[in-house]
Amino acid sequence: MDAQRTCDLIMHKTYPGQAFTLFEPLLLRLAAITDPKIEVLSGYPAHCSAWLTIYYQRKSGKWSYEWYDRAGCRRPAALSDAMTCLMHEVSDRGATQQEHQLAQRLLAETGFMEA
Repeated sequence: MDAQRTCDLIMHKTYPGQAFTLFEPLLLRLAAITDPKIEVLSGYPAHCSAWLTIYYQRKSGKWSYEWYDRAGCRRPAALSDAMTCLMHEVSDRGATQQEHQLAQRLLAETGFMEA
């Protein structure tokens, strides 16, 4: 009898990490609502043939990047030389002029702004 009770206690025990993994998708969704990504710059940076989108999260102050390196998203040869930066400011997503300037400075510091 005691052995079965001990077995039941062990089988129904939850661990702190296990509860977090169950709620992690919900927490990530909640974080996306409370601190949304704002698209600031988008286009083809210098020296790259992949499309880049730069996002900013105002509450946390985090910058994030998404590279689209698929066959259909590559820099067309007719646009210009790959050494030219073809990034543009995204103005219809709510980014401020100061955020555009910060993103351009980030690009310049990483070497993706100029040839």
